[in-house]
Amino acid sequence: MSAPRGGPFSDPLVGAPRRLTCLVPFPRSRMMPLSRDSLADALPWAAYVCTETGAEVAREALDRAGVGDSGLRGGGLSGAARLSTGTPIARTLLAEIGNTPLDSACESIAEIRETGAEVIVLGHQGDIATYRALRNAGALDYFCFPVTAEEVLAARTKVPANDPGAAPAPQTRVIGVAGATGGVGASMLARSLAAHAAGRRAGDLATALIDGDLRFGSQAIDMDCAETPGLIEALSAPERVDETFLLATMTELGAGFSLFSHLAGAGQDASTLEAALPRLVPGLRASFDAVILDLPRAAVLSDPRQVEALDALVLVLPGGYAGVNAASRLMARIKAHSPGLRLLPVLSDLRRDAGLTARDIARGIETPLAVTLPRADAAIRKAHRKAMPVVQTDPRGAYARAVRTLWEAAVRSETPAPKARRGLFRRTAA
Repeated sequence: MSAPRGGPFSDPLVGAPRRLTCLVPFPRSRMMPLSRDSLADALPWAAYVCTETGAEVAREALDRAGVGDSGLRGGGLSGAARLSTGTPIARTLLAEIGNTPLDSACESIAEIRETGAEVIVLGHQGDIATYRALRNAGALDYFCFPVTAEEVLAARTKVPANDPGAAPAPQTRVIGVAGATGGVGASMLARSLAAHAAGRRAGDLATALIDGDLRFGSQAIDMDCAETPGLIEALSAPERVDETFLLATMTELGAGFSLFSHLAGAGQDASTLEAALPRLVPGLRASFDAVILDLPRAAVLSDPRQVEALDALVLVLPGGYAGVNAASRLMARIKAHSPGLRLLPVLSDLRRDAGLTARDIARGIETPLAVTLPRADAAIRKAHRKAMPVVQTDPRGAYARAVRTLWEAAVRSETPAPKARRGLFRRTAA
């Protein structure tokens, strides 16, 4: 795909259009021409992007760095490399990889680094091979979308340049899922959220699904796999849990998708073991990129400390008065104990009950609903028969779309993150 002569993506050094490696359309009116003006060398930051997503992140980062739109340009990583001859364009370049082949992207990074500039790369590629290759080529860091401006800026000061061995780990998302009442599909939703996190659309994250209901948990049964006694061992001594233990005791449901699910046996105190779940989270954070906890509502209600280690709690409720009342009680208890926790109420149409509307429910619990899970009998029946999450058996269905929307809401940053992002991905469980 070639741009018209003289357009924002034409090469001012040659006077003829170049073929774009970033194939996602981007509004030309919001992009500076791909040029090297006389002030470029003095800029502390400059950004070369090729999508709207990249431009939004870059614009905010440049604003926070005091550069503004003067440092925002088009062309992506390959465009920045073409202009990197002799004097550096800026001390730090934020460049979007777009659809540039990995080998070409590594060559572009090497060319930019030869000028003395640092390079931070943005992209949608979420595999560990891409991350390692770009870091080994000399990139200061690589971030897979979604990413915030604060995380990008923090990489400049916290990660040594061109040191792959110092590459930090990603910020793990720990999300709890609980039903306000029974029969709303909370466990099914937790399973689908975990499968989505481990899938391509979310970046192939190394994901752990933890069945926190030691009395009636059904994740192992629903996935047609053996129970994992290691969960009981982990909860008995959570401080001793490390990656080696987790890899040896968890069931792998797919690439990067692991499960802990086991019912407490005779003589085992389920309440005491469930109370240890928050102490297990640090070990999980150290080994996974995403952790989904399927929590029993009774344990959360009786002990609000269950949610202390969460980044967000998804609360699934039906469209009935009893469900709204139960959700209100549970949310009030949680807010009193953990006021900073993100609560994401979800309306489930699996149980219609009184058929209250989303607006009525949001008004009743005084919190907007994150999403509505549609009734999808055929898709759910198929998933159960195949012992797979709904997002895998019916990825284009309405239920899967709702799960993806919920995931985005759960991982979205509402306020600037207080801690810096630690990189892209740690080693994925094999």
